[in-house]
Amino acid sequence: MTSRERFLSAAQKKAPDRVPAAPYNGNFGAAQAGIPLSKYNTNGEVMAQAQIRTWELLGHDVVVAQSDNYYIAQGFGCVIHQPENLTPHLVKPAVEKLEEIDSLKVPDPYKDGRMPVYLDAVHRLREYFGKEVAVRGPGTGPFSLASYLAGGTENFLMEIATTEIEEDKQKEELLFRLMELSSDALIAFLKALLEAGSDVAQAGDSLASLSMISPAIYKKYVFPFEKKVFTTINPIAHAKGAVTLLHICGDTREILPLMAETGADILEIDSQVDLSEAKALTNGKVALMGNLDPTEVLFRGTPEKVRAISETCMRAVEAEKGGFILGSGCEVVMQSPLENLKAMVEVAHSYVGI
Repeated sequence: MTSRERFLSAAQKKAPDRVPAAPYNGNFGAAQAGIPLSKYNTNGEVMAQAQIRTWELLGHDVVVAQSDNYYIAQGFGCVIHQPENLTPHLVKPAVEKLEEIDSLKVPDPYKDGRMPVYLDAVHRLREYFGKEVAVRGPGTGPFSLASYLAGGTENFLMEIATTEIEEDKQKEELLFRLMELSSDALIAFLKALLEAGSDVAQAGDSLASLSMISPAIYKKYVFPFEKKVFTTINPIAHAKGAVTLLHICGDTREILPLMAETGADILEIDSQVDLSEAKALTNGKVALMGNLDPTEVLFRGTPEKVRAISETCMRAVEAEKGGFILGSGCEVVMQSPLENLKAMVEVAHSYVGI
């Protein structure tokens, strides 16, 4: 099997010839290539070259064109600050007030923001790797994206809290319209990403973490719109031989059954969730990816610790039976030791079940 076939087979809940390894190593790739993030995340050719260099060092099964979460938001008019070699942060949302959202329009992924950078990187990676290695593009989840558009994250969460406390139906309708807008923007970007050659159409919805919101808020304001994204994108992705993925940070056990109902082919599980429990909660409906702790294991750990934890993850889900991709629980820290990532890939490729 090729790396791409191996990954897609596992994503389709089948058993590949060996466990695929897919660390989420976007900015880690920039560090390996010695490229500052301010150059890496603004130039598709540079991003692709960095990921190719990282693959040459690791031999992992999925290369990742990824860096930050603001490339779609900038297309709406959000302003960010980009330090030379740190991830950017939001300076100004698209609108200051929720009542202004009807002035916003879905941006063109081929022209607006930094979406063209990621499309170019994915296209270049697809051309370089052909059908040998899987290519994963990014995708900011609708809840996270909505927070950047109207007032910023803190104000957005406060709007939801006050709406619920005051049972303000008018403001609730505005929030739903904002979520529709962010969902439509993600769908437009994912369609373009699949055309560019990505094997994955994803929603990375970090703000939907239960560290930030309650399960009730997830069910009301997030789940319907994540489901909308996957209901729309799945037929397009599957027709191209690609798959879909949902990632939410933190301990998601209380919402994992709902996440499995969104329609995503893969749930990428954070390190705070035991994989055997994740498998039970999702009842075999989806493939699972995860879930090495990016900080304590991949960054601060040793190759020996990485191997041991990797084997624990694979045993927990009986990885040899299929439906599992060994990954990092979230984004790999830029300064992680290369030897640790090598250990992760090597143990996945040699695992036969214990």
